[in-house]
Amino acid sequence: MRVAIIGAGPAGSHLGYQLSKNGAQVLLFDAREAWEKPCGGGVTSKALREFEFLNCADAPKQMVSSLRLITAREREITVTPRDDFAIYSRKELSRMMRIRAVERGAQLYRARVGKTNYSNGKWRLETTEGDFTADFLVGADGASSIIRRRVGVRFGPQDFAYGLGWNVKTSDRSSQVEVKYLDEFSGYLWLFPRTDHISYGIAVGYQEATPERMKAKLLDFIAIKDRKLADGLKNSSSHSNSRACFYAAMIPALDVKTWDRLRVCQAAQGWALIGDAAGFVDPLTGEGIYYAIKSAALLAEAIRQRPAQFDEMWRAEFGAELRRAAQLQRRFYRGNFAGAPVTERMVQFASCHRGVRAVLRDLVAGDQGYLGLKLRLLRSLPNFIR
Repeated sequence: MRVAIIGAGPAGSHLGYQLSKNGAQVLLFDAREAWEKPCGGGVTSKALREFEFLNCADAPKQMVSSLRLITAREREITVTPRDDFAIYSRKELSRMMRIRAVERGAQLYRARVGKTNYSNGKWRLETTEGDFTADFLVGADGASSIIRRRVGVRFGPQDFAYGLGWNVKTSDRSSQVEVKYLDEFSGYLWLFPRTDHISYGIAVGYQEATPERMKAKLLDFIAIKDRKLADGLKNSSSHSNSRACFYAAMIPALDVKTWDRLRVCQAAQGWALIGDAAGFVDPLTGEGIYYAIKSAALLAEAIRQRPAQFDEMWRAEFGAELRRAAQLQRRFYRGNFAGAPVTERMVQFASCHRGVRAVLRDLVAGDQGYLGLKLRLLRSLPNFIR
């Protein structure tokens, strides 16, 4: 079988590796070299355990031992997972995964895909590197996927968040992530340390705030750490300077109704979507690297056995979890619990109760799912809160 994969990020590259390993002929297309995608780059300890190649030394990464959570009212707690997790440069992670796919046998083309057409059981692709045919087409081309639209899968404004920020060069070797929740928007600010820079960012529900308002919030956050940097970014006539590079992007955050009707594979027409192109991102946290790699692994197995099973496979593996995250999203960020935002109470209870703190630790590490979260929290809370 010949499979054309559009997009050579973690999802597309891992699929290319797995399919090549299974004996398929893989055509992997991406118009760009590996690049610094707008993303914190966090990889949970769960992902590190499940996908051993993420632990290799080929892609530089910053290992992180703790996470500082800060509420809008400045209450805070530091959470220490059982195992360290990693912060990758997305450029380096994608480069490593592309090389891995090519070494296994995938053919990588730095080409932009133009027209695509399916007829007589074959896909025909017009690209800047020539015309190609394939038996199966996979969209792994990110949140704004062109392939998704071409195969008729529709997302609306309610299915996205918007993120922006700066990657800032630094010699600081901090091993702590910081996340601060917002008071007026559904989202958060972050500081993610990497090997040679810090990723500062903000993500909120799409169209909840203007980019200018988001930048103002983020600059206030940066100023706490580096007033000179914040002032320089604020007064700069461009988004970037010699020390900091600006980024912005849409982030999938699917609505519950979208999860219920979502189909990302049509075996009869020979196509499927994976990773961000399929919307496989946690609507609460914005974490998508694990789901990109996991969905690629599942699709490779489905193609080897029976492609029509893919929708059943991803739903059984993580679909219910992501749907539950979508249910919790509005309540988590905008809900009220005992006279305060849920995020405020979460940090408060975790600060004074070991059981709640353990739940939060496992949630951060990816070891605690959303489906069993409420029951475990109720069991962990002090008697007077029940």
